[in-house]
Amino acid sequence: MNPAESTNRPPKSVKTDHTQSPSDTTPRKGHASKSKYRSAAISASGIHSGDVGIFVTSDKGQERRCLQELSDLLEEVFDDDSSSRPPEAALDIQRNKDDEGDIEADIHAELDSLRSERGPQNGQSQKFSLIMLDIPCVSFIRFPSNSRLDPVETVRKLCLSASSKEGAGPRSRYIRRLTPVTLIRKTLNDGLQSLCDQVLPKHFLIDVDPEDDKQSSGSDGECKHQPYKFAIRPTIRNNNKIDRDRVIRLVADKVASLGQGKHSVDLKGYDKLVLVDVYRNVVGMSVVGSEYETLKKFNLAEIHASHYGNGDKDSANGES
Repeated sequence: MNPAESTNRPPKSVKTDHTQSPSDTTPRKGHASKSKYRSAAISASGIHSGDVGIFVTSDKGQERRCLQELSDLLEEVFDDDSSSRPPEAALDIQRNKDDEGDIEADIHAELDSLRSERGPQNGQSQKFSLIMLDIPCVSFIRFPSNSRLDPVETVRKLCLSASSKEGAGPRSRYIRRLTPVTLIRKTLNDGLQSLCDQVLPKHFLIDVDPEDDKQSSGSDGECKHQPYKFAIRPTIRNNNKIDRDRVIRLVADKVASLGQGKHSVDLKGYDKLVLVDVYRNVVGMSVVGSEYETLKKFNLAEIHASHYGNGDKDSANGES
């Protein structure tokens, strides 16, 4: 055979295996759209004070695919939220249509609102930022600065959707645990105290009239918000200067102060759980409800496994 002829000969046809391999990052039908999945870009900016988002764990070596997959799921939630939300400026104009003097001002307000929602023409402000960390199995996804999505409610919605047996089944392959972060601050300069002041009052503040409180001798009837059973769960990574017991004590003292001493600690039967995540020089906080336990501690992998009868088994990676 002439070697020159063999080089010009067309290659033999190879049968294509449509089974998706672990290294294949293209989602199957029923998963996230290909265009969005491929367009996700990893950011090297790191985590900063004021960030809002989600910590996510994955198997070692799958951090990038995990972030891309979660980004696409969040884009769907973001799009649904934007399409279902009524235009506030338009509603304001409808309410004030009888006041001719305010119509022009309302129109300008509507235009300003549309500009702020649209953001820069390159669309960067509308995208989620995918953050690779310098520790294995853990990553972070930052919400857009102008997003109205609540990380806690977003994670809850994703987990409830995954737990529904009437759905199309598991929609993720690489995502394990999701930890919502309502706000992040630096650990220096009383950053944890600042987080407590900004995040906890919404969930634990009880206002009691001092005179009524004396007459009621501790009755809960005068409370604007009912007392809760609560627990605190700190996670500390790559930081040996912050003590776990100090974190628990500081958060517990703040909750007790907000609740006028009416909240009680219950590590298993809690109504609200305070999640504190420390990573290097930043600390994040969120407050979740009792569904945290029923939804497998927001672990999508365990929720998916529960559909096949092995949801109670520990994950192979030992994620807790």
